[in-house]
Amino acid sequence: MKRVLTIKAKAGQVTAKDVYTDNGQLVIKQGTVLDKEIIDRLKYYAIFDFFIKDEDLVSYEQDDLERMIFAEQREENPEEDDAYYNRLHQTKRFKEFENMFHESVQKVQAYINDIVLKNCPINVDEMLNDVRKITSEFQPNVSVFDMIHCIEGYDDMTYVHSVNVALISRIIAMWMNLSKEDVDAITLGGLLHDIGKVMIPNEIITKPARLTVTEYAIVQTHPIHGFNILRNQRIDERVKQCALQHHERCDGKGYPYNKTYKEIEPLARIVSIADVYDAMTSNRVYRAGMCPFDVIELFEGNIDAYDPEVLLTVLEKIANSYINNKVVLSDDTEGKIIMINKNKLSRPVVRVGLDYIDLSKLKDIKIVSLK
Repeated sequence: MKRVLTIKAKAGQVTAKDVYTDNGQLVIKQGTVLDKEIIDRLKYYAIFDFFIKDEDLVSYEQDDLERMIFAEQREENPEEDDAYYNRLHQTKRFKEFENMFHESVQKVQAYINDIVLKNCPINVDEMLNDVRKITSEFQPNVSVFDMIHCIEGYDDMTYVHSVNVALISRIIAMWMNLSKEDVDAITLGGLLHDIGKVMIPNEIITKPARLTVTEYAIVQTHPIHGFNILRNQRIDERVKQCALQHHERCDGKGYPYNKTYKEIEPLARIVSIADVYDAMTSNRVYRAGMCPFDVIELFEGNIDAYDPEVLLTVLEKIANSYINNKVVLSDDTEGKIIMINKNKLSRPVVRVGLDYIDLSKLKDIKIVSLK
């Protein structure tokens, strides 16, 4: 029995032990024969390593795993992984976005600290002003998501993540044609969804390695802390529910209360999608953000956990935005996306030279990066 990194796992290998998430949820049982879907499921649940039978593999210290995993991913194809975003990073438009974004993060940090430490009343218009400006100045589409991906230079990601989720949530709400009141409410919900994290020890929040079971249990209390902080604020009640319910899942497997679809505030269902999308695509100190098509595939494989109407709208918008974009495939070939498969958004049709490759019909080849 040996430990294997999930990114190094291969179809046909057999698990030597039951595999659980950090909060004790069984993902796969001992004796499971791995295939691509199971390996993708392990990645989705942030299972970074597990034990398999009869393999001569190197054993790693648990605390080093997450840093090592993403370091290895980035070393495999560093130029291709960064080419698309490197070009975007150099544009004048991104520089304008970056300046507005940094200013917004600084203000949000000050607002949240005042709310938590001084119990200051929330001035809704003041908090929303910068995010409104950004979505007014920039088209509310996936290009904003890509610019968010390029943001760097922050050690403490909590406030950056809050602005990211506010922007993504606001854009999704616009795509769903929600009312101006609802768009503003969900924007505030995005800004404040993680306010409870200020009550979690900083060494846990910023830990770049896998959390222990105890540490993860502490992190899982942040939605309740957030709701309690906002409880007496004179703001839309739905915003408070975004703080409380953004980790609930429509299939009842979320936390803190295992609520199901009908029990979850609709705006919180949108914030939860924005929260996960940003967590998976944004760069961190210890790992690179995932390719959007990997994120789409993970969402497609776990569609029961999210509001299906919202999720399908979001995934279609994201996938369609990359038509005519150059990509790198897992066999190292380069091509251009020419058509999206509606029933398998993560696997479009790609033109490689004079050939047309329908990735929905191929199990072993997929998009690994934008070019």
